[in-house]
Amino acid sequence: MPPGSRCAIRHLSNGLRIVAAEVPDARQLRLVGAVGVGYLDEPIECRGLAHLLEHGLFLGSANSPAEGEFAAWIGEQGGRYNAHTDEKVTDVHLHLPPEAADEGLRRLTDLLGHPRLDAERLGREVAVLDAEFQARLADTALHRLAALGRLFHPDHPAGLCHAGHRGTLGAHRALAARLKAFHRRHYRTKRMALVMLGPLPLEEQLALLERHGARLPRGGSEPVPAAWRWRDPRALAWCPPAPPTRGDGTTLELIWPLPDAVARGHRSQLMALAARLADGRLAARLQATAGLYDLAIDPAPEGTGPALAMRLALEEPAPDLPALLTICRHAPGQRLAEPLPPPPPPPIDLDAWPRRQACRLAVDTPSPPDEPPLAHWLTGDRCRILWRCAPETSGPWSTLDETGTYWRALSLSSSFPAADAARRLPPTLHHSPKPAPTGNATPGCLRRDARLTLWWGGPAWPRPTGSASWCLGWAADPAGQEARLRRWHRRTLTLRQAAASRGLSLDLASDTGGDWLMTEGNPRRIASLVEQAIAAWSTGPGDRRAASPAEGLLARTLLLQLETCPAVGDAPPRLLGWASGELGAQEAVRDAEHFADTLAAPADPSRASAASAEAIGESWLPPQGEERAVMLEVGGRDASPRTRWVMKLLAACHDAAFHQEMRQRHGFGYVAAVRYREAAGWPRLGYVVQSPWASVSELHRAIDDFLVRRGELLARLGEAELTRLKRGLLARHGAPETRREAIERTWQALRHRHGSGERDSWLAPWEAELTVLEGLGNADLATQATALADAALPRHWWFHTPTALPLPCRNSLVSAGHNLPSRRHLD
Repeated sequence: MPPGSRCAIRHLSNGLRIVAAEVPDARQLRLVGAVGVGYLDEPIECRGLAHLLEHGLFLGSANSPAEGEFAAWIGEQGGRYNAHTDEKVTDVHLHLPPEAADEGLRRLTDLLGHPRLDAERLGREVAVLDAEFQARLADTALHRLAALGRLFHPDHPAGLCHAGHRGTLGAHRALAARLKAFHRRHYRTKRMALVMLGPLPLEEQLALLERHGARLPRGGSEPVPAAWRWRDPRALAWCPPAPPTRGDGTTLELIWPLPDAVARGHRSQLMALAARLADGRLAARLQATAGLYDLAIDPAPEGTGPALAMRLALEEPAPDLPALLTICRHAPGQRLAEPLPPPPPPPIDLDAWPRRQACRLAVDTPSPPDEPPLAHWLTGDRCRILWRCAPETSGPWSTLDETGTYWRALSLSSSFPAADAARRLPPTLHHSPKPAPTGNATPGCLRRDARLTLWWGGPAWPRPTGSASWCLGWAADPAGQEARLRRWHRRTLTLRQAAASRGLSLDLASDTGGDWLMTEGNPRRIASLVEQAIAAWSTGPGDRRAASPAEGLLARTLLLQLETCPAVGDAPPRLLGWASGELGAQEAVRDAEHFADTLAAPADPSRASAASAEAIGESWLPPQGEERAVMLEVGGRDASPRTRWVMKLLAACHDAAFHQEMRQRHGFGYVAAVRYREAAGWPRLGYVVQSPWASVSELHRAIDDFLVRRGELLARLGEAELTRLKRGLLARHGAPETRREAIERTWQALRHRHGSGERDSWLAPWEAELTVLEGLGNADLATQATALADAALPRHWWFHTPTALPLPCRNSLVSAGHNLPSRRHLD
């Protein structure tokens, strides 16, 4: 938790567990309600019941009976919400302005404890779940879970698909009665937890949690210990129905299952082991053996129950599996034989922390006094293997009926000789000399010429941490962005892991404004880290691996396009830098000049910013799965703070109503949203719909119709409504909540202004932006809504169909109005 925070946990007399976290700098309130029941608790003959109940919670409750009332209230506050069903726990999480804490808790506990579960509404929601299932058939995560089930005992429920669809839910009569019984049995206080995190005083949070928690249904049974799901160790190859093309790479996953008692009793040791396996040494050794892109160590992998997982992203052709497996299978035992220091603290994540606490408390049971040793379960002969690869032309492959997943068993040797792969050490982070005193240097721009623009000072954060940060950016060719960034990540894999093991962070990114890095940590090691990261960057030919195929929901793929428009405006400097924290001014200038010497010749800034394709009004994604999807992209006229705030307000006005109309009035499916994004500082709105049955022309017409009929009406707010929305935006986009966020926002502001910040405001760019928000009125919002409805704002349509349409059909869908500049066909 951030410095200055206070936290308390209580176990109430009704069995409910509550956690309150007072974080003085938090601008948002996080509320989480978790229930210790998941899809493994549902009847086998009614798979998807737990998922349907998660959806049913939002269809009306005792004190808010109208369908969509909860979503509308969240939208009025400028907040957001979501829910998730896992194998053992279901959670609902809200983000709200702090002033809405009391009402938010009242609505959350009413939703969890007293849902209406109306039969007619549930019947419609089964269709939504079916649409969600059809959409997820294009998601490799679903097929991984399906293949993983082949490693479980046939009679264990974890081996089945629990997403839920018409085939598992639609044929059941009296579904509402069954769902109510399931809720009545499981949604009780002994298996529930409530967590609040925000700026409110700790005592006030506890009082609110206790008062509202008392209204939840009392009682419930303790969680039943889960049966062991795993068959004897074995290996499996798998592939989604649409196999990856040659060059997409392959993924190798090793899983060491753990009994519940072992995982709980050795939680700290397991986390320390995961950190040690990701300290760069194993990655360096594997890169000496195969083309390794990434190595991830996961102490809580999805779908496995308690386990330790190791995932290797590899290039093709297929790696030498025996050599890789020999190294990987021995690695946990070898690390356990060494002293395991405590892992460095993870980055502060105010969104994940309350969810993690609530989910853990909802299912946790006391650990037995004598846990079996961890090392016994992490030997090479106990690991299970999943290998995602392209199906070979020969060899027996089976297909799972429900998901269409390809799979086959792999025959691997049961003996594990000692590894003899070449040893390669991870990078070393050298100490730099202690800087001379800064003296009277004033934070600001220390250097501005054709070669380097350097800012120094800050960040604008009230508490010193003793750390330093460097941010560097430079122009790069947008055409090779994806391959270049992938190569940069591969070349710095061991460097990033070695840095993380020493408490330093290194983030690499690329957008239409160029490539950039951000690092934070020990002031004496940070220069060495930055130098090695820059040395690993290059503009040479890309990796052999082809461009990554789109995965997951089509809607997410479309929304990503909002962040990829070409750069607009003046060309950036050759190298832009910002040094902050415990770095002296002279030290910053010295190191920045060295970084400029180390950096390979970047793209010509004028050429990089001018790179563009033909200006067109529509783009078509290459076929990805069997769904149809359409997104209208709307651009702002400029990148001023006023335009950005007004477009955020429009998204808040339209999102809930758009979601409701596309799902309920049109019945298109479960994916419909309005989202705000920025590309190189320029604001964008995306109106996106995905459907398994509607045509793209129907989706196109529905979006247009919504904007014409309701776009202006929804934006006509009273003073009280506008004040609530502005308060919600202030909670989401106000002053930074953490030091890292302050660094990120200051750095992006410098990038978007190309380092031309004003001396008085550059360290806290949000202050001027918040003044603009305060001055916005109803007329500003109404004017923008009218321009949107009249197609007077720059717009661009994105389409997806299972098969590509001929060009005349595509052209017939181009909407009248303004085109966004410099977009391109993706196929």
